[in-house]
Amino acid sequence: MDSNLKIAIVEDNDDLRLLLMDALSRAGYFVRGAESAEQLDELFSENAFDVIVIDINLPGENGYSIASRYRRFNSHLNIVMLTARTTIEDKVTGYESGADLYLTKPVSNAELLAAMSSIERRVDSGRVIPDIVLNLKSMTLTASKSVELNKQEVLVIKSLSEAASSNLPYFKILEICGDRIDEVSKATLEVRIARLRKKFIEAGVSKQPFRALRGNGYQLLVDVHIVL
Repeated sequence: MDSNLKIAIVEDNDDLRLLLMDALSRAGYFVRGAESAEQLDELFSENAFDVIVIDINLPGENGYSIASRYRRFNSHLNIVMLTARTTIEDKVTGYESGADLYLTKPVSNAELLAAMSSIERRVDSGRVIPDIVLNLKSMTLTASKSVELNKQEVLVIKSLSEAASSNLPYFKILEICGDRIDEVSKATLEVRIARLRKKFIEAGVSKQPFRALRGNGYQLLVDVHIVL
């Protein structure tokens, strides 16, 4: 089975994380794994996921906090908690943190796949591709919700959107942004693009918004409607 569902798994037990990823990958899902909240944030800077499967006991930020934080940014994200914590109080806290489903360890492949199949049906029935609007006056990017941009971020999106084939070499983007054309500015642009990826996700854009062109520049992969 080939599926459009994209799943991120946050589990600090390496063996269990690999087993879960293998089971879901074999079922045809796009799956990426992380062992911490920090790694999850890195995954979301590169992909827009439909589902996150989260353990509660994690190094650093715990699963409850992760669920709450991601729920604030994306009301459409499906959050599944998979944990050894089985008390009623734990489950209530999980749901109050934003979980859509609370599964307890050990979980069978059959139960996990059934849960993903149920989520996929809901996602497919409600999947829409939002119009993406860049408002130059308010400096906001809007799809299913609005996020604020700074001046350079607006210029990057606008210049790529208006360019032929929606791509520009990095030095041209730096020139438009008023930056010096050197290796330091090139590195700064890479950071800026990574932050913009996150803002597209926060705005509700599920598709990857940018593609790096072999180190020579960037291409905008989504249609952006520009308003003054």
